[in-house]
Amino acid sequence: MSECRCGLALEPPADVKHWHPTREAAPSWVTVVVRYGEAPELRRAERVKNGWAEHGAKVNFYRDRTPPMPWAEVGTCWVGTHHPVVDVTGLGG
Repeated sequence: MSECRCGLALEPPADVKHWHPTREAAPSWVTVVVRYGEAPELRRAERVKNGWAEHGAKVNFYRDRTPPMPWAEVGTCWVGTHHPVVDVTGLGG
């Protein structure tokens, strides 16, 4: 398995259900996702009225001033790599 400079895997194992936000539409039933390999309590994206908002210990310190992001940006790390995301709806953080 290859690894990004950010430390996350570039692809999950074949048996892990995942989506690539830059290539696939957001599943309508999914409301919370994380980049594969990331802990939801540290960083997760939650569906909001006009897109997705990041929550967790490592992000969204300016929640009141940060506009929602489009689905295509949800899996992007600080390096600019587009990572696959996995559903953590119900797990929260």
